[in-house]
Amino acid sequence: MKISYELNPPKIMIDGGGDYFDAMRLNQEMQILLNRASELANLVNGIHLTDSVLGIPRVSSITAASYIIKNAGIRLKLSCSVRTRDRNFTSFCQFVTDAILVGVESLLILRGDKPTAAGARTTATTTTTKAIAAAAADVDDDKKEEAKEGEEESRRTRSEELHKSSGLKPTSILSFLNEKKYNNSIHLNLSVPSKIFYYHNRSLLEKKIEARPYAWVTQLISSLSDLGEIVDIAKSFKIKVVACIMVPSDKNKRSADIIGLDWKEYEKNPVDFIKAASTLADEVLISSPNSFRTGIELLRRL
Repeated sequence: MKISYELNPPKIMIDGGGDYFDAMRLNQEMQILLNRASELANLVNGIHLTDSVLGIPRVSSITAASYIIKNAGIRLKLSCSVRTRDRNFTSFCQFVTDAILVGVESLLILRGDKPTAAGARTTATTTTTKAIAAAAADVDDDKKEEAKEGEEESRRTRSEELHKSSGLKPTSILSFLNEKKYNNSIHLNLSVPSKIFYYHNRSLLEKKIEARPYAWVTQLISSLSDLGEIVDIAKSFKIKVVACIMVPSDKNKRSADIIGLDWKEYEKNPVDFIKAASTLADEVLISSPNSFRTGIELLRRL
């Protein structure tokens, strides 16, 4: 049974009262990440580091991987996610090259969620905004209202620019990297839905096959039969499968509800479910986004 565990690198900015950067707080959270990686060393085969889940800016997965390798003193397979939404071809070449030099074994190339509204909030107190507000104080009410509207429009424009997607598709990026022979030095993977028949447009699935990924990493699964369908298709094209499973717990319930995950099939006996999934897939990736301790407890039971 081959098991990996998912860790989220720390958020870059502090929430609440306006988002801002705090280097001291970030270093403390990087130490927590390091401690968790060390605790996982004897329980799993590898660690997967995510890339700004839900569009919230976080420490780069490659930076987190490098930090763990340099400071944890452990030998574990490390894999990383990388979002196409935030990068162009040049930055992708840089990212993948950095991953190879650091010693990352595989990359999951995915589009990624839209950025949160945090970026928009941080722009509200820029020098330009303050200047508009100051000017508005010296004019009549109509002018003040006009200035406020201009300020709001400026804020919306900045937000749109900050949140603009590159438009690059994971399959296109992976095909490009394969052409440039990056796949000779690192495994390049793609994400697939937990229910493969969700691809109403068959061409989307065909593109994920034609791109020649090393593995398909499923979205969070809730059914062994769904996983079996994915594995059957993947194996016919010599593509490996990594099955993602969320730890069922009260603390993870909200996350499950947000993505529509129904874990009734394995809620009462996740250990047997994971073991069964491991006989179908090449690897199982465990996720417990809101409770590291619950994840550790499940790993010990395994």
